Amino acid sequence: ACEVCADFSVDGKRAALIQAACGITDSDGSFILRRRIRSDGRGQAWINDTPVTVAGLRSAAAHLIEIHAQDRARQLAEPGEQLAAIDLHGGLAAQSANYAVAHRGVLDLEAESLRLAEGDRGSARELEFLRFQRREFDALAPKVGEFPELESRHRLLSEAESWRGLCEEATAILTDDDRAAARAVGRLARKLADAPSAALRDAGAQLAAATEILQSASAACSSAAESISADPGELATVSSRLDAYHELMRKHGGDENALFAAIAQIDTRIGELDGLDGRREAVAGDLASARQQRDQLGKALAESRRTAFAPLAKDIHRHLADLGMPKAKVKLHEDDGPATSLGTIAMQIHVQTNPGMPGGPISAVASGGETSRLLLALAAATANQAGTPLVVFDEVDAGVGGRLGAAIGGKLARLAEARSVLVVTHTPQVAAAAAAHYVVRKRQGMDQTSVAVERLADNDRLGELAEMLGGGAPAKAQAKALLAEARA
Repeated sequence: ACEVCADFSVDGKRAALIQAACGITDSDGSFILRRRIRSDGRGQAWINDTPVTVAGLRSAAAHLIEIHAQDRARQLAEPGEQLAAIDLHGGLAAQSANYAVAHRGVLDLEAESLRLAEGDRGSARELEFLRFQRREFDALAPKVGEFPELESRHRLLSEAESWRGLCEEATAILTDDDRAAARAVGRLARKLADAPSAALRDAGAQLAAATEILQSASAACSSAAESISADPGELATVSSRLDAYHELMRKHGGDENALFAAIAQIDTRIGELDGLDGRREAVAGDLASARQQRDQLGKALAESRRTAFAPLAKDIHRHLADLGMPKAKVKLHEDDGPATSLGTIAMQIHVQTNPGMPGGPISAVASGGETSRLLLALAAATANQAGTPLVVFDEVDAGVGGRLGAAIGGKLARLAEARSVLVVTHTPQVAAAAAAHYVVRKRQGMDQTSVAVERLADNDRLGELAEMLGGGAPAKAQAKALLAEARA
């Protein structure tokens, strides 16, 4: 396994930033970051001995470690990286963030305005169809509970003759003919009324009561038969209304509840679409205000960046002079164009590396070695503002010969006076300037490969520098001179 552990001492402000990033508090102003990776690729991470995710470790490390990897020089050519450095040096981070929020708001409103504009045609068609559906409902004017009543009335009207005949039959059986039930029961009740037994008389009384019930039932059947109408006009009206109900239910659901739910949904959507014109007007007004605010913030940010760039350029020129580029000049170039997340005015750093030669973007003018020195000069110029405890440079001397290696080493050593600086290099002049020299060695066996990192003692360091210089007695003498110069 490989395990890396780093102990950082930070001030209260940075401790608060780290706690916000990962949720871990400091321990007496310190954060201990630890990462273990096993040979099978699995790993674990801790902050102050509290297990965290790799994402949490990375969030905390972003406030503790500044890494200038081999592609950092290429990134330096990007306007976003350059403006971030200007904002850092000038303390404009909050102002830049406020502008970015305003620009994001403009983009959101522009997207909303476009969506509303593109939805006009579809919305108009939808609104027309919804109003057609609402007219169908209005024509029927359905009422809660009406549908089951109509079904009952339709059944009664369509079977009127049958129901009337049944009522007449019941009336005849109960009271109308000589052998009617009410008459027979009445005769029995009268006979039992004079019986010598109390039980018989009681039975007669109940038969008398039954006679009254049968007569009442006969009267109800007779009245019901008279009330049943076989009016074809009413049947047609009820049938037509039921057909209208069934047609709407076929479109909007299988029962009365679904029908009224559909009405409510249609009314809600019509209200939404009817409000589109008002929404478009509101968005247009909001967009105009947002653009005005964004433009004002962008104008102020551009002016602040112009002001901040002057001292930054002065610092960069001073550091470039130390790095063998005393005639190089940087300036802030501006172009008109559409507003972006970086600002309302396109800004980027242009460089002129040699007098009499045209200046231009870093990617178009500077060589690989010059870009590396520009990167180091910019890092040195913003080091105090960044305040990152650890800065890592990977091949910052790429493309630079040994003649300038000592200057780069000296610049890195001065940068390390206020923080830890870790440099990966193959240049002996840079390695000699370091306070400590570590060597990474790879050992390959038959079945596996191992990597070891070891700190060199003074004698071993002299030998390593000599090997980096090509080996032999002259190289050893030069290595001694490099170490002596670095320690002077």
